[in-house]
Amino acid sequence: MPILPIELRSSDRQPVWFIGHGSPMNALMDNPFTQSLNQLGASIAPPQAVLVVSAHWLTRGGTFVQASPEPEILYDFGGFPRELHQYQYPAPGSPFFASALADEVKAVQPTTEWGLDHGAWTVLCHLFPKHNIPCFELSINYSRPLGYHISLARELQFLREKGVLILGSGNIVHNLQASVPNLSSGQENFGYEWAQEFDVWSAQLIADKNVEGLLDYERAPGGRYAVPTPDHYIPLLYSLALAREDEQVHTTYDQLVYGGISMRCFEVR
Repeated sequence: MPILPIELRSSDRQPVWFIGHGSPMNALMDNPFTQSLNQLGASIAPPQAVLVVSAHWLTRGGTFVQASPEPEILYDFGGFPRELHQYQYPAPGSPFFASALADEVKAVQPTTEWGLDHGAWTVLCHLFPKHNIPCFELSINYSRPLGYHISLARELQFLREKGVLILGSGNIVHNLQASVPNLSSGQENFGYEWAQEFDVWSAQLIADKNVEGLLDYERAPGGRYAVPTPDHYIPLLYSLALAREDEQVHTTYDQLVYGGISMRCFEVR
């Protein structure tokens, strides 16, 4: 039997995380949400690499994996303090695992034209603050139906056995138009009735590992308000689709903020 490179040797199965990332300002904050990320990262032995499926890397016509050895930090937002735009998270990339993923999953193509967007680095900086774990991203092919993402996610399963932690970063409830007015008013920790209804509906399906049930979100209570566009919802599908029969889903954080954003996070292991 051939000896595999150390990066592809079998290892203990890595967990899967879903993080409701919320505002980029969380990168600079010490609050219950960021403290929960600190605790989550400290609860496991360091993985060999982290693959992030972020709501902020949307592509059309193809699915791509970021293969740069030194991924650029992307400040893909506006209207925030200079301190946030100057924040650094100099984690290395993982060309090896990116190449292995592209070789194994034929729908995925490697690229160096992306980096770590704020859906990635604003949570990684709390999960793994030493920025010494290789991190790379998988794009969301926004031209494909939701079922495509469930099928693709299941093809990523082999990475978990090779030391790669997979992290979906989005928000289950994400209605910025309804939430922005509350940013300046100081109304933070609450959810509109439709947000509460959808959060309860989705939480039950997540606990049951019923990822196919999540496809019908538009007909769920509050669904059309909670998910006006599916960009922040799709990472949830990746994380839950990777749950195996012998695994459980554990909520690691649960809070509705600014009326229309869910910070719900969970772990699969």
